[in-house]
Amino acid sequence: MASSAMFSISPHSPKCYHKNQTLALTHSNFLPSTSFLRPKRKTLFSNIKFNKPVAPRPLVYALQSNIFKVIQTAWNVGKDGIEAGTNLVPDSVPRPIARISVTVVALSAALFVLRSFLSTAFFALATMGLVYFVFIALNKDQGPRGGSGSGSDSMEDPVEEARKIMEKYK
Repeated sequence: MASSAMFSISPHSPKCYHKNQTLALTHSNFLPSTSFLRPKRKTLFSNIKFNKPVAPRPLVYALQSNIFKVIQTAWNVGKDGIEAGTNLVPDSVPRPIARISVTVVALSAALFVLRSFLSTAFFALATMGLVYFVFIALNKDQGPRGGSGSGSDSMEDPVEEARKIMEKYK
């Protein structure tokens, strides 16, 4: 439910309305009437109206548009890279064969780098998970540490606890 508001600057008294009405601002709102900076005649921008968009663009549309632009840019960069690589191949090799061989080499290198990155990331995640589960397994006999834990210690008599503390500091 977005309301559309229109803003205009006109030489009338200031008024503010909602929903498809105008907000009129005069020069006297900003400058005193005796100011030498006040324009003597109407300017080009005195009757310009600015419309607020009725509804903003959906976020999904914007994300799809950006993803499409990224893919298009990557495609263009790849084509330019293949063309540059093809120019490095000697002229004795036919251009279509040179273009195909450069493409195969570039894709092989890109997949090797991607595979190495993913392998490293998954190895790090697996190592962290293993360390976490070993830590939990080795420390499962120790309960939660804290002063107000719900264990067998909280069921003891407070007088008995005080006596133990007194004996400890004798």
